[in-house]
Amino acid sequence: MSMLDGAAPQAVPRPVSDGCEEHLAMAAGWQRLAELVRRDAELRLHLALRPPRDLSADLGDGPQPTHPRASDQVRIVSPAALLDRAADDERTLLEQAIANQHEPMDALDFVADHFVRPLVAVWRALVDRHGLLLDLDADHIRFELTPGVRATGRLVLISVAGLRETAEVDALEVSRAARALHGGLNTLAAGFQQATFDGRQYKGRAVRAAVESVLSAELRYLAPETAALLRGDHPLDRYVHSVPEEQDRLLRDVLRAVEESSAARRRDPSLPVPAVVIDLDLCGLVPKARTLHAARTLAGPREGAPQGIPELARPGTLRALPSYSKPAWDRFLEVSGVAGRYPDVEWDDVHAEFCPAFYRPWERLRSDSLAPGLVRFVRDVEDAGGEVVFNTGRRDRVREHTSAVLARGGLTHVRLLTLPDDRVRPIAELKVENLRRLADLDVVAVFDDLTENRQVLRDSFPDAMVVAVEAPGFVSDRAPGCPPPDGAPLIATFERLPRQAGGSTPALSHTHSIAELQVGELSVGLPARGHAVNLSVAQTLSIVDRLVAEADSNAQRTAAAAPGHLRAALSTVADPLERTVLLLHHVFMRKQFHRGSRGTYTPEMARKDLMPFLRYNQPIQVVVPGFPVKQSQSGLKATGVLPDLAELGVLVRLRELQQTVKCLYAPGLRITVLTDGHHFRPRPAVIVESYLRKLNQYLRLVGGQDFLEFADIDDVARRKLGSCLDSERIVLIEYFQNTFRKAFTELDIAADPMGVLSRVSDVDPMAEHTPGGLAFRDMFRSILHSVALDVPAGRDRMSWARAVYTDPYQLGDPATPAEIVRARRQVLRQAWSDTVRYLSAVLTDRELGYDSLFTHRVRLTVSMPSPGRVGFAALGGSALLPWHGTAAVDEKGTLSTDFAIWLYDQGFVPVYSPVLGYRQPWLMAPVTSTAVVDSSRGAQLIPELLEGIHLRRK
Repeated sequence: MSMLDGAAPQAVPRPVSDGCEEHLAMAAGWQRLAELVRRDAELRLHLALRPPRDLSADLGDGPQPTHPRASDQVRIVSPAALLDRAADDERTLLEQAIANQHEPMDALDFVADHFVRPLVAVWRALVDRHGLLLDLDADHIRFELTPGVRATGRLVLISVAGLRETAEVDALEVSRAARALHGGLNTLAAGFQQATFDGRQYKGRAVRAAVESVLSAELRYLAPETAALLRGDHPLDRYVHSVPEEQDRLLRDVLRAVEESSAARRRDPSLPVPAVVIDLDLCGLVPKARTLHAARTLAGPREGAPQGIPELARPGTLRALPSYSKPAWDRFLEVSGVAGRYPDVEWDDVHAEFCPAFYRPWERLRSDSLAPGLVRFVRDVEDAGGEVVFNTGRRDRVREHTSAVLARGGLTHVRLLTLPDDRVRPIAELKVENLRRLADLDVVAVFDDLTENRQVLRDSFPDAMVVAVEAPGFVSDRAPGCPPPDGAPLIATFERLPRQAGGSTPALSHTHSIAELQVGELSVGLPARGHAVNLSVAQTLSIVDRLVAEADSNAQRTAAAAPGHLRAALSTVADPLERTVLLLHHVFMRKQFHRGSRGTYTPEMARKDLMPFLRYNQPIQVVVPGFPVKQSQSGLKATGVLPDLAELGVLVRLRELQQTVKCLYAPGLRITVLTDGHHFRPRPAVIVESYLRKLNQYLRLVGGQDFLEFADIDDVARRKLGSCLDSERIVLIEYFQNTFRKAFTELDIAADPMGVLSRVSDVDPMAEHTPGGLAFRDMFRSILHSVALDVPAGRDRMSWARAVYTDPYQLGDPATPAEIVRARRQVLRQAWSDTVRYLSAVLTDRELGYDSLFTHRVRLTVSMPSPGRVGFAALGGSALLPWHGTAAVDEKGTLSTDFAIWLYDQGFVPVYSPVLGYRQPWLMAPVTSTAVVDSSRGAQLIPELLEGIHLRRK
């Protein structure tokens, strides 16, 4: 019977052999990994695929994707081959790879970044971002070396047999995979200890510390579900760490509130300082040692438990530790189950014994530790213009013990509020009373672990954000899985995520200052430097020509649309000059040109500036300060001293402004860029002159020499103010520098950085000269990250700067190497001196009338505008100025500026051009937007990106 007769078709068995099914599964696994490597920047940098020959037709021969410095003769070696010494007088491949490195650096650092980190990073990225678990033991690990025996920093995967979905694995499989990775790392470490580098061998302790440092860094900030998966009985458990996205968001909201309050205070200095209030016990401080001691003290035999309470004798085995507060204690009994196991014990009596054992003797208070992330959070609040206050229920008699703990984190300057020794009133009431006495503060946020405290504080400060804190490993009065009783948002620590959670696509930071970045958590991208792209002259010119053509086209569209946008306003104006004023003001306010409040430059202000030129049909004089010099001193912001594509992009934007104006007013603009390379901070002449020479070359490339000129601000001042300017300026600068030095006689920034910064405002001469304006402390924080560093021989510059700037104010941590502490002191002293010089120049300019060098002009400013100035957006998007960072394009081709260390961390790679040479990238681009088509040419930008680089429209 056929299907046409209406009967159901018979199932036709199509048996698939086990071998065929396995082959298809393997092919699917390779294809999936190939797709992940294509779009995940971290995997692209650290992982290459070498499928079996029967699958290479689909995925390509050799490790894929091809490394820019490799070729068909690339070497794929196992750890054993890497470490094997064929003869006593021969070097191992590892020793050869280290000897052949492009830039001299410590051998152990090189191995950590090119062999250890790729191994851990690939394993973590697959688990954390893509839900894949992979066994990487010594038998399955392969590394890639170039024909010249140079390490590429890539792990080569030769089998996907152990690849599986994390959703389908059990704890035993996770433990096996973790142990396999740890075993592979041990093999590498053991082999490295046997290697010799210029006659030197590294001690086992140093090698283990390097491996542990990589594990700690790479297994931090995991997604919470990944952290839960990786918790278990294996050697990697101790490194597993996570910060919930909700905690990150809450802390950022607090910092944003501080910034907003601080901005309001800058506009009105009579407003109080924004304050963040933090409780201490089980909030800002973690009393783990005291808790363990108190629990063990109570473990002995007692009524109801004649054999004692072994759970308290081994508190580390408990699900959570007890707390001194009665509601949290009751929750501990429930969570731990001890009350059910010992029903005859008077647990209220046990709690009554726990509290004195927890608090006494008071010397034990010194064993407390700072909550994770607390020091950084305090720094961030202060950078945002706020102040942190520690408001504790501890009594005055333990103030010294408490201060000693805070001092370990460099927090001696933070206000500490304690309670009277003879207090009898509720702690919450006294906490509120303490805060009420601080009339100079505006409480914007409160952190406390106790519900009753939070409720009283919320009632007393209704506009403040009130946040609950539940220290990891401790119970609170919150029922597991439920929100806090008062509904407050909850955090566990004060840690924030250093980068966007789960992001595999290279992204820009969108920060205003490098101080906002957690520099110590970022990668310096040593292997990424081997993926550099080299543009040809033709490719370079095509980028410039396309930017210019697009700018001219956009200018015509903006000008053509202007009358339509102003139809109502123009309908009431007959005077042609007045109409032109309105049209040009409209252009200055367009989103591609303008930043800041429109209220700082009104049509009335524009009329005053423009009419002197419009009446005589002359080009409009526009003055904009900028382009001092590239801030490359540390290498964290930029890696070279010359202007890159970001500065060229600003010149293209100024051309677009000129072309737009010319469509509406034929004479156009005459733009003077006032450069100040030497003005505020003396710099080597060769650096300033090289920067300016390259800028003028860019100006010719974009066709701007007919309407724009660069002029040194002091040269202009000499012409306008007279030949005696130099001598007057020298005298005034020295006078103001002496004023600062005298005011700061008792301050030593290299002895107590945060304490000095907390006191400097009280004696700051700027308060007298510019009330409500520039402040020494704010300028110091800005200049701190643009100070030259002395890099020790054999150390990578960016890696060294990262270590120094991880926390430049921390000088007292015994775990910090002495050489880092010395470098930090040097940076602090130099930044202090540079700030004195900078502000002395600012005050001198005011005395000499630098602001009136041009009587009639439109004043553009790349900073946030003050009344009478037009905020100029430069490249738009981030407020980061081109000379404060490195040019970068995202995957869509949008040109922007970001910090070099962030770009390397995100998987951006250097793009070099003949216009700038090969010592400094012209821009940086996502590694996922590069490809090796011809191995003789190395990596190239993919056509979609090369042909799509453009300026942001807002």
